[in-house]
Amino acid sequence: MTKTAPTKNRRPDAIVNFGKVEQWINPVYLPILANRARYEIYYGGAGSGKSHFVAQKIIYRTLKERGHRYLVVRKVARTNRHSTYDLLRSVISGWKLNPLFKIDKTELDITLQVRGISENQILFTGLDDVEKLKSITGITDIWIEEASEITPEDFMQLDLRLRTRSNYPNQIILSFNPVSEYSWLKKRFFDQHVENASILKTTYKDNRFLGDDYKQVIEGLKDQDPTYYQIY
Repeated sequence: MTKTAPTKNRRPDAIVNFGKVEQWINPVYLPILANRARYEIYYGGAGSGKSHFVAQKIIYRTLKERGHRYLVVRKVARTNRHSTYDLLRSVISGWKLNPLFKIDKTELDITLQVRGISENQILFTGLDDVEKLKSITGITDIWIEEASEITPEDFMQLDLRLRTRSNYPNQIILSFNPVSEYSWLKKRFFDQHVENASILKTTYKDNRFLGDDYKQVIEGLKDQDPTYYQIY
């Protein structure tokens, strides 16, 4: 009888059925799964599933490709725990991948531990923790959640730090809700053509996993507060 190798010693490709990925991801995001642009921008209203997709994409690449060291950033470090960190953990759990990952709840890092993979890692920090940010090296990709909270100077520093040679192009993912016309994000990415940038706008209508009750709440804003509805 042929013995099956223990899960921790098998490559993710042999464990995860990536052919079913379209069942897990909203159709609007599927074409972006393989995107390699330096700057990848997701913006839109609440309930569009943009942050959840970014978490899915990070886990997908962490499983499929070697040499990734993601840095997940928010303006304030402590806000990661109940947002980006929980999102990534929920994707790992939802895809039944817990045996493949070491999740450190104290240090807030997630490490893939599979033979044949160079221990891809996901780290979390905030821009208010400058000393920790300075000590993190070897970053290949960055996710800035709620990018409208950071300053253009913050972004410049992150952009300049992302220079680690990798098997794949370095990438910065920015996710945020609609911003005002005075935001630096609008001037930086929308008022001019930016080389090597990909931009996708989504709304709650693009999220097929969203519950009907929440859809009704948003739809109700049309009459209650049309301006708020446009934002969401």
